[in-house]
Amino acid sequence: MDHWRLAYLGMRQIPQELSEFELATFFTYSPEERTLIDARRSPLYRFAVAVHIGFIRMTGRTLDACKQVPRFLWAHVGAQGGVTPPDMGTLNALYDGRTDTLSNHQMLAYQVLGFSPMAEHQRRYVTRWLKERLTGQPSRSELFHELKRWLYEHRILIPHDRALKRLISQAVATAEAALAVALVRAYGASVDTWGISLARPHGDHTSLQQWLWAVPLRTSTHQMGELFDKVELLYKMGIHRNWPAACNEALLRYYARRCANRPPSVSKRVAQQPRRLEAACFLRYALCAATDHLATMLRHWIQKSVNDVRRLIEAGRPDPGTQMREFATAVKALAADETLTREALCQQLSALADAALNRRAPSRASLIRAQLLSRHRQARALLGRLVLLPFAALSAHPVIEALAVLQELYARKSNHLPDPITIRLGRAWQPALDGEDRHSGPWPHSSGVRFSPCGWHCAMAQSSLSTALPSGAKRPS
Repeated sequence: MDHWRLAYLGMRQIPQELSEFELATFFTYSPEERTLIDARRSPLYRFAVAVHIGFIRMTGRTLDACKQVPRFLWAHVGAQGGVTPPDMGTLNALYDGRTDTLSNHQMLAYQVLGFSPMAEHQRRYVTRWLKERLTGQPSRSELFHELKRWLYEHRILIPHDRALKRLISQAVATAEAALAVALVRAYGASVDTWGISLARPHGDHTSLQQWLWAVPLRTSTHQMGELFDKVELLYKMGIHRNWPAACNEALLRYYARRCANRPPSVSKRVAQQPRRLEAACFLRYALCAATDHLATMLRHWIQKSVNDVRRLIEAGRPDPGTQMREFATAVKALAADETLTREALCQQLSALADAALNRRAPSRASLIRAQLLSRHRQARALLGRLVLLPFAALSAHPVIEALAVLQELYARKSNHLPDPITIRLGRAWQPALDGEDRHSGPWPHSSGVRFSPCGWHCAMAQSSLSTALPSGAKRPS
């Protein structure tokens, strides 16, 4: 169906304006329709049947006798049949109270177009179709127009809007009841307490819902720490476990946003079943959003750390032009020294050349790694909370393996790395992992100075850590 025809579906009266193209599309008749129209004895009834056929073709529903018919339509239909149009504005005056004739004309009109009223088996099928559509499109307003289009395409007369809304409401109630039952089976009585918890104050915020829905304003370790607090709280509530597959991401996003767009005080007045569903979806969505924000902020923090070190290295590296000027100045000074013999001059020039040739500055990447190794404390603080989250990947991932080893070390407070190390974090970081610093321990000694293995922390920070998300927290976008 063309998109411009959707606006006319389900209309109860003829529009006051129709273009020539729309008149030709809806109110031009086939030979079979012309035969049915010409079979009426009265010219007025021929006009009436023609108007009924065009109206059903345009809107998918029958036209009542009390609705006004514009004059331009009478003129167009009269030109189609070669009859002078009548001087009247309503069908009510045409039928003059003959409701049986009106019903007969409506039936003839929708039968010739292949339409039929909705039967009981079709009603049951529509209910099943609505349940399927609610799985991926839970919005009632969009579903209302989709239902009209579906009825028209299946040649079923579109009933009154109240009947359609009643069908949608019944399908929505049935679908929400099934989702609520699935949530109760997965989480038990905890589902009822979640809605109450969202309305309680939390810290400086008026409610837990407001705190969970707040978006971090900037990338900072403080904001990342708040995101960690959100994730830990949601994990304590158990929202990450046993999420029913029937509640997919579209439903999750719809019910979560419906809950978020309403104050918690108003949510208390919602019925128990939809409130239970909305609260569970909101908490699940908050967990997904928090892990997404955390991964994004962690990626930005890693890039910022590398950029800061890169600028520091660039500012402290020797300038090749300055070194060349120093070398030229030394050579010129030797050449101007008249006290030197030829042999002494050659020896000193040879020494300057050897010193210049043997001067090999470390690579830029190695200097950046060395600076990152000396700034491992922030990385360790982040990893100490990050390893507690259950990360997962579709295939074997070296970062996942490294996190598992590091989590075990933090749990038993080990003072050395495992020997040998089987984690693959790149050849450039391997000397730091295999160096002497490996036995200094990931926990502070009595001096309170060393936090190690610093090479491990920086290697983890520079790896693709932010590409892995905790299991059970899929991206909600």
